[in-house]
Amino acid sequence: MKKAFIMLPLAVACASQFAMAATTDSQRLAQLEQELAILQEASSYDSLSDRMSINGFFTGKVGVASNDAGYNGYDKDADFSEGSKLGLQGTFALTDQTNIVAQLVARGNDDWSTEMEWAFLSHDFDNGFTARFGRLRVPLYMYSDYLEVGYAQPWATPPTELYSIVPLSSFDGVDVIYDMELGEVAVALQASYGHSSRDAGALGDVDYSDVLGASALFSYEAWEFRATYYQTQLNTTSASTASLPLVFDKEDSYFAGVGLSYDNGTLFAISEFAVSDVEGQYSDTQSGYITLGYRINDFTPYVTYAFLETTDDSERANPADALRKALFDWQRTSYSVGSRYDINSNLALKVDVTYATDFGDTSGGMTPNIADNNDDTLVYTLSFDAVF
Repeated sequence: MKKAFIMLPLAVACASQFAMAATTDSQRLAQLEQELAILQEASSYDSLSDRMSINGFFTGKVGVASNDAGYNGYDKDADFSEGSKLGLQGTFALTDQTNIVAQLVARGNDDWSTEMEWAFLSHDFDNGFTARFGRLRVPLYMYSDYLEVGYAQPWATPPTELYSIVPLSSFDGVDVIYDMELGEVAVALQASYGHSSRDAGALGDVDYSDVLGASALFSYEAWEFRATYYQTQLNTTSASTASLPLVFDKEDSYFAGVGLSYDNGTLFAISEFAVSDVEGQYSDTQSGYITLGYRINDFTPYVTYAFLETTDDSERANPADALRKALFDWQRTSYSVGSRYDINSNLALKVDVTYATDFGDTSGGMTPNIADNNDDTLVYTLSFDAVF
């Protein structure tokens, strides 16, 4: 019996040791599982950050004009909101070949309200073809892909004689891009289809149905050539009382343009020409510009000549069409001198002086000038453009 009492504490002690060991192993296992979960979570975060990129751009601009003609939206009072904007673009890689891209833009002249300019899914088929679906840019101009990014452009403001003709910048639909090489020439072909609805100011809310077209870009050494054709049907879906006489009723329209540029790193030249046509009594136009620039270290001075005129003024010759004639007969020539200074690799300061004249017996295409009836105007612009 005595021996049994002696062995009992020893058995209890051994049992306690085993229990403690089991508890310790359980705790260690739980700790290891927790650490593994943390590592897995961190790994997933690292993978997520590798698959996502966010970029942005900003333009802070101020402009003032010699009168109230309204060229580029400026009058005799300095305006810090017209042309100012902030944008964020995010890209998320679903796979090595499939991305989701979104671009949000807030504009100063729209009380900094935010609009989804891009939102699309892109898939690269690895054979030169890329398909995109969602909200896309209408590729009308040489700088359409960088239309919002002032830093990517040489000017303080793109020539409005051409770049303001089509109020539509994006649409909801699909496009297909094909990249190939013909010898030493790189070729990019793009075809698009979709629709859009936009507020067209005095014309009310306009529906752009069956937006259909194609563009081709050819690049060889320092040269680039671009050709574009797009068509759509316009229909006013909601109009204010003032714009009721100016509604679209399923009017067919098209835009056709060509562009040529040369850039050897020091000297550059850019030129574009386009015609637009809309059925009915809305403006049919032809417009274009040429810009010459020269890079001197961080400075890039440039000069631009641009023109705009309507080609169907005779359709509004009837005195009963006085309102339409005042709004839709345009004629204008502009001369710009400016310079860009690259402060650093992602910030540029631009200054520009533009003289617009040769309005003829029109408002020059500027609604405020219908009442003011100025023969010309001088506009001074200063802008800071950044990317980040």
